Amino acid sequence: MRRSVALALLVASAAVAPGARALVWPDVPERVERGLASPDPASRRVAARDLANLGGARATPLVLKALGDADVEVRLAAAQSAIRLRVAPATDAAIVWLGERDAKLRVAACEVARALPNPRAVQPLARALGDTDPQVRSTCANALGASGSPEAVAPLSGKLDDPTPNVRADVARALARLGDGRAVVPLVGKVQDSVPDVRQAVVRALGDLGDTRATQALLLALRDTVPEVKVEALAALGRLRAPDAVDAIAPLALERNAGVRQAALVALGRIGTESAVRALVKALGTQEDATAGVERTPVRDALVAAGTPAVAELTALLDRPVSPAVASSAAWVLGELRATKSAPAIVAALRKGTLPQTAALRALAGAGTPEQVPVVLEFVSDPSPATREEARLAATALLDPSRPDGRAVEPLAATLKSPRTTPGERAAVATLLGRTGAPRAATELIGLVGSKDEGLRLAAIDALGALGADAGSTIGGAVDDVLVPLLADVDPAVRLRAAVAIGASGGTTARRSLLSKLDGGEELDRFALFEALGGVLARHPDDAAARRVFAELGVAAGPERDAVIGAAGRARAPSVPGALAAAARSPDVDDRRAVATVLAAQSGSPQALALARALTSDGDASVRAEATFALGSLGDAALLPVLVGLARSGDADVATNAAGAIARIARRTTTAPGAGPAAAPLTPGPAAAPAAPIPAAGRSPITEAVCPMLSDGRATVRANALAALAAARRRCADGRGERKLLADDASDLVRASAARALAAARLPEDGQVLDRCASADRSAEVARTCRPHTTRPALGRTHAVLVFVVGEGAASTARPRAPFLLEYEDGVLRAGVADRRGATFDPAAPAGDIVLRRAPSP
Repeated sequence: MRRSVALALLVASAAVAPGARALVWPDVPERVERGLASPDPASRRVAARDLANLGGARATPLVLKALGDADVEVRLAAAQSAIRLRVAPATDAAIVWLGERDAKLRVAACEVARALPNPRAVQPLARALGDTDPQVRSTCANALGASGSPEAVAPLSGKLDDPTPNVRADVARALARLGDGRAVVPLVGKVQDSVPDVRQAVVRALGDLGDTRATQALLLALRDTVPEVKVEALAALGRLRAPDAVDAIAPLALERNAGVRQAALVALGRIGTESAVRALVKALGTQEDATAGVERTPVRDALVAAGTPAVAELTALLDRPVSPAVASSAAWVLGELRATKSAPAIVAALRKGTLPQTAALRALAGAGTPEQVPVVLEFVSDPSPATREEARLAATALLDPSRPDGRAVEPLAATLKSPRTTPGERAAVATLLGRTGAPRAATELIGLVGSKDEGLRLAAIDALGALGADAGSTIGGAVDDVLVPLLADVDPAVRLRAAVAIGASGGTTARRSLLSKLDGGEELDRFALFEALGGVLARHPDDAAARRVFAELGVAAGPERDAVIGAAGRARAPSVPGALAAAARSPDVDDRRAVATVLAAQSGSPQALALARALTSDGDASVRAEATFALGSLGDAALLPVLVGLARSGDADVATNAAGAIARIARRTTTAPGAGPAAAPLTPGPAAAPAAPIPAAGRSPITEAVCPMLSDGRATVRANALAALAAARRRCADGRGERKLLADDASDLVRASAARALAAARLPEDGQVLDRCASADRSAEVARTCRPHTTRPALGRTHAVLVFVVGEGAASTARPRAPFLLEYEDGVLRAGVADRRGATFDPAAPAGDIVLRRAPSP
């Protein structure tokens, strides 16, 4: 989303249930305490289970009390509550259970120690590795692996010969988690264990440890008769990036077994040496790659992972007499790598006919530059529908309205008139005219606004908005003249698109016309009117106009009041902060929430900053949450102590937004103004360096503020603290805390944020945990976040966005006052409650997608 848009986000009914942030009645702790004191074991068991519903501060003493109960079931329930609430002292209380006769208690003791590591628990856990019950031994091995203690290596290594295969496998995994090189030699001795599952776990552990001493043992494992073990060995060699393994791996890249073949390709891509690249090039055009066309394949992905070393080899390949399949794959990889210096070679292969048109155009979408725009435009009216589609996609990637390119206008206008252009394609071409950013494209688009084809008409309206204000002013307000009347159109889709387009491109002529409609008697969509006014006033502020809009509060009611406050509050005019302060004194909580939400549009205003700080003390939690998030756009590092205090709030939304506000401050103070385009080329890999080197280690105001939050009991606070570290490109001390969260946190949101933090400021120790996450995280989305990326959005630019929160199903409508949790492109989370329209507004959203998330459990 690069413009102010109205975005409808679907959310399952369960996700918007207020129970995600449950209300705890004041008498609940007392009731639980009474239950725990009851002589009836059944009552104590119920109370112990209810402990998990309390806040951490309230629950801690009650959890510790329940852990000492005489009844086994009470203690087991209390243990689970301790884990969920992250009650750190629980480990000391539970570890004594290792001497109990009941195996369930011994297992529970290990589970608590695993979730809440404590150095005092290491020795008791080590002794428990000799327990008679295999489940106890396995669980205690897992706990020792989570302990991070060097003292756990020796006792675990001694249990690699445990008589139970599952225990041996868990011991291997625990040693891998410890990351201690002393475990390599004992593990090497188990590569030929009699049980395949154990061999598989051992091989994976050796890869996770990242020690090249394991290379020869892993090469031996490539001969294993079990494909799953062979796959793990290949993955481990890839993680080791062992160049001396290339010759052994290369033949497996042509293996018939798909799993082994793909693992071999991935390993070669990770190794990424010149010899590995040559082995991958030999696999181009074989197996599934032979008929892939413009789709991704394992060998293509592997070459992308290899990165820069692959560019020269693939570029040279395009100049050789190779098959169309091989040329297509080479060009596809160059496009994914954003290898702009290879664009001339792609064009040359296209001209020679050795590279299919669709493949060349797909590659130019990534590797092309403005110099290749004329080449792409040659194909927008090609006889082949597939070629036309790829040409449009490439033109969309290469054209940027912020860099006007008039060369594209005439070819696109001619395509509109071509008889072979379908109605759907005409709409896509109209969108491209908007992306040219050229003023003369407006003339073509204005003529399409009256089209009877609904898709073409809406595309033309959107395109006029994409042209921006400069194009509108260049042709003397003609764009305003054609868009403003559409606010009275009978089609609500037309009204909404027109409002957004006016907000993005309308000038002073539009402002006068819109204000005059406030005084007129005609029936019109007032929500669309205020949406348009908000965008125009944000770009063309006028004090008298802002006061006129604020005057509508005297007659507006219900949802319209949110629209009025949102529109007038975006104008950076002298009277606006005072008018917002007056609206904030309203007894109506919805008015105060609307004020708090729009305050971020007044960045740089001391009055707005003071008002936001005052609203963080409002009697309503939803107002406090919005005001807290606004501080991220209004304040600077001087506000960090205030935000740290708010992050300790008992309200989850306020605490979440406080950490998110710190992340926004970190982003603004770290990113240079006017940061580059929406996607900037990078050397592949999460270790890609920032444009300006920033030390990852060392204390800073941001790390001092957020590092303590990494142990907060609320997942959304931990996730935003990590987002702040990623934005600041900083780490907490030696980075061990971030790595542990990536490896162990129960929340997908936290693990994904930890991956971004590690990628933004990578330390030498991060490679193993990122590789492990990429290959084994239980969430596919988190695993993708951990994998190398060739591009990263430039998040310096911001834009206004209005988000509607709607229920599930096509007939659902926006849900007023529905709770929401939004995730922005940079990983920052924002929690709150929708306004009376069922929407929420953000004047300063970063470029990229916005996703509606489920509120996680702690």
